[in-house]
Formats: sequence, C-alpha cells, structure tokens
Amino acid sequence: MTADPDRVTPGPTTARFAELRLRPEEWDGPVTATEGPQLVVAGPGAGKTEFLVRRIAHLLDHRGVPGSAILAVTFSRRAASDFGSRLHRAVAGPAGGIGASTFHSLAYRLLERHAHDVLGWDALPSILTGPEQVDLVSELLAGDPPGNWPVPLLRLLDTRTLAHEVTDFILRAREQMLDYSDLARITRDRDDWRALPDFIARYDAELDRRGRIDYGTLMARAVQVLADRSQEEGVRPYRYVLVDEYQDTTRAQAVLLRRLVGPDRNLTVAADPYQSIYGFRGADLGNVQRFADDFPLADGRPVRRWVLATSFRTPVEILRAAERLTVGVDLPGAAGPVEAAAGPGRVEVRVFDQESAEAEWIATQADRLRVEQEIPFRRMAVLVRTKRRLLRELSRALEQRSIPHERPDKRLADHPATRVILDLARAARRSDSGPSAGSGPIRRVLLGPLFNLGVGRLRAVERDRRLFGLEWSEAIRAHVEGGEELAGLLSDPSWIGRTAIEGFWHAWTRLPQLKPFVNDPERGDFRAGGGGAPPAPAPGGPPPPRPRPPPPENCSIEN
Repeated sequence: MTADPDRVTPGPTTARFAELRLRPEEWDGPVTATEGPQLVVAGPGAGKTEFLVRRIAHLLDHRGVPGSAILAVTFSRRAASDFGSRLHRAVAGPAGGIGASTFHSLAYRLLERHAHDVLGWDALPSILTGPEQVDLVSELLAGDPPGNWPVPLLRLLDTRTLAHEVTDFILRAREQMLDYSDLARITRDRDDWRALPDFIARYDAELDRRGRIDYGTLMARAVQVLADRSQEEGVRPYRYVLVDEYQDTTRAQAVLLRRLVGPDRNLTVAADPYQSIYGFRGADLGNVQRFADDFPLADGRPVRRWVLATSFRTPVEILRAAERLTVGVDLPGAAGPVEAAAGPGRVEVRVFDQESAEAEWIATQADRLRVEQEIPFRRMAVLVRTKRRLLRELSRALEQRSIPHERPDKRLADHPATRVILDLARAARRSDSGPSAGSGPIRRVLLGPLFNLGVGRLRAVERDRRLFGLEWSEAIRAHVEGGEELAGLLSDPSWIGRTAIEGFWHAWTRLPQLKPFVNDPERGDFRAGGGGAPPAPAPGGPPPPRPRPPPPENCSIEN
C-alpha cells in the first residue's frame, strides 16, 4: 500500500508569511481582499470572528457571491449557532441559506453526497454517540480472548476504565489518520499497546456489521471520498471557505480542508494559539504554524497573515494579568503584543475552602452588582474550568437569589434521563446472561428516582431471584410495583441495537416513569438555562405550579 503523505507527521514550517498588523480602522481593505489562503491571528477579544463575519457579509452584499458558494466552519454546535446569528445581523439582505457548520456536520454532508459512489455504501451508517462507543468497546473487550492482551491488563478487560482508555486511543488514532500499518509500527515497542491494532480491526469490523460509524471514522471517510474524487467536477461546491477557531482543529480536519478548497484555495482561517484548549481531544496547534505549508500559493508568494492587534473588550489590567500568567510560554504563530481596550478593569484573586462557599460568593457578587451598580445580568459572565466543576453548586446559589442564568451546552449524555436509559440498555444487554450479569445497571435503575425501591427491598428482590433462579425481567415483573414495562424492556433487548434516537424513543414511550422524572420541577439544576417541559397535571390532582416566565436578562456561565 502506498503511503499517504497526509498521514505523515509534518516537519517544521518552511514557507513564509507576508504579515501585516492591523488596527480596527485599518480593517476595510484586508476584509475585502478575499482571494487566496489567509491566516487571521488575533489576541483575546481582538475580533477574529468579527473579521470573518464582515468578510462573508462583503462577499454576499458587495460581490454578489451566492450563499451556497460560501462555507463557514467552526468548532462546536454552540459556536456555529452564535456565528450564524452574528452573520445574519451583519448581512444587509437575505443570507441566501448560508450558515455555519461544524467539521463533523460538514463531513456527514460530504459522505451523503459521495459515499455511495466512492465507498459503495447503500446508506450512511448511523453515528455512534460517545457513550455508545464506550459501550461497544466495553462489550468487545469483555468478549476478547485473554490471550490477545498482556497479562497486566487481563483483570481490566471488563472494566469501564479500560474501555474509556481504548476508546480515547481509537479517537486519537483517527484524528491522526493512522491506519493498521501505522498503529502496528507505533505499538511495536509498547507491550501495553501491542494488542490495540488487532482490537481496532475487530472494532471496525463490528461497526461495519452493525451499520454504525464513530466520529473519528466519519472524518477519515470524508477525507477519503475527497481524495478519491478530487479531480471530478462539482466535488468542491464552495468558492470561499472560512474557518473560525483554527487552533482547535485536528490533523484530519486540516487535511479535509486542504482537499476541500482545491487549487483556488480561497480559504481564510482565524486562530489564537493561546486559546488552544482542546489538545486532550486531539487538537493540533501545529496546524496554525504550518498553515502556509499546507495551503501555499501556486506562484510561491508568501501567504498573507493578518494580525489583529487591538482588543475590543479586554482592558489593560486584565490583559497584563493574562500576560503574566503566560510569561515564558512562546507559542508559535501567536499574535504577539495586543493593545488593550479602553476602560478600567480589575483583577482579584480569592481562595475558598469549599465549592459551595465559592458559589455563594459569586452569586452574592452578581446580586450586589445588579443592585449597587445597576449592571444587568446579561452583562455578567462566570467562567469555570470544566462543566463538571462548580456548575451545580453555582446554579443552585444563583437560583436561590432568583438570578436568571444560562449554563453552557450540556451533552445529551449528561442529561439524567439519558443516563437512566443508558443503564437500561446496559442492563438489557446483559440481564439474562448469568446470575450477576447486568446487576450494576439494574440496581442503579431500581434504586434511582424512577422506582425509589430502597436498599432493603432491592436485597429482597435479589434474594428471591437467586433462590428461584429467576431472570431479572421475571424478578422485576413479580416483585417490583409498576415494573411491568421495565421488565418488558429487559426481556426484549432488540431496541438496544437501534440508533440512539430510535432506542431512546422506544424506552421513552414504554417506560411511564421517565416523563415525570424529566419534568420534575425540582430538577432545576440540570434545566437551569430554562430547558425542560412543564410538568403535566396528575389526573384529578391540583394543576402544576405555574412556571416563572423567562426573564429578559440572563447571566451567562461559560466553560
């Protein structure tokens, strides 16, 4: 097999940039210079997204470029939504259908268009969610012959810990576009990795058998179809491609762009290396440094590099504090010194012993700023390091003061109802496989808010199950009040082989305990941003409490 140069780790940058530092009043000319590959680098708050929005508005309003010929790509669904909203506000006329896409939705559209001819697919595989992928890896690990794995890992084959580690390895391999021969070479001298190439081959075969695809493979297959159809007319429908948050792209995404833009190379990317925070997800900061090598001009001239040197929102006190934190960290491709925004700023450091105390202080300060300085909540933001840290305590503290707030996007997998359904699926897959199979997930379901069985009652059910040799579905049907529907889901596990949406809907429509659980008004810690349906009235009972109307101004919590 001939080596694919896109999978070879690139060397150091050799091409040069033609760099120009811009103040806001100097933007007009560069914004309208739309042709060729261009890198926009900006410091904090210096307007790199605004630069892209203005360029698209210029293409639509003044150049007559149809929206269907322009592609905007950014990192996440939320960023894509925000980008699209800003674009529609900036365009004078109709936006002509243009919006912003994530890399994964772009890859899916490319496969919809070309996978039948290039890959021979009759239909697109359904995409594995993150939890589904871990479940599949866990299932395959548990069924793998012990002889395939090194002795130190044998006791971990049926653990979620190893399943998560192997899943992460698969994702990283996909992002680096590594095939079986690459993996065999890389793992040759690592005893703990040596089993992975063959395991991934079995994993891929199982995906094919089930008609599924994971996100990493989705990107790799999109790159493949563009490579195979690169010379065909119509394979590149976009005359202009603009990418935000380029510092967060993986190597596979950079290769996808290179094959998508083609020889015209009307590609503009915006980046700030100091905002590269997704290295743990495979983001390759070197994509910024290598941009001129990846997208050279045909005539050999240097690639344009616009540096936005003035911050629109960061005052000098905050900017200098950030600079002190990054002293000695010289990231390649960064914007360099940035001129601070006008206006005062203040940086304070406070240390707390408990998260609850920290949350209480933040909520108190938000309330004080609203009352004493008349600052609206919509102009306040709280940044947290991760979604898992502090959010619940903080949301509770804000709600106690009736402070409206929006939490950052939560994955569907984080929703309590989704966790319950995942436990149901795990239990259904294993419940009839042996005396203890599936016991952990079933215990969580029975002890949880859907049934509130109680530890003593659960032990009695388990005792009778062992004593009379009952399957879990039989034991639940006989001994758990309201458990008939749950027993049905366990006794007929065919629903777990469907797509995530179909399986979720199957469980949702058959397990009546789910709806009141999701609609429980006490679960405001998850729906703090205003989501969730109002609770339905109980038959013959009092009407549900009237939901408080959404306030016009929300404090934002970002991670």
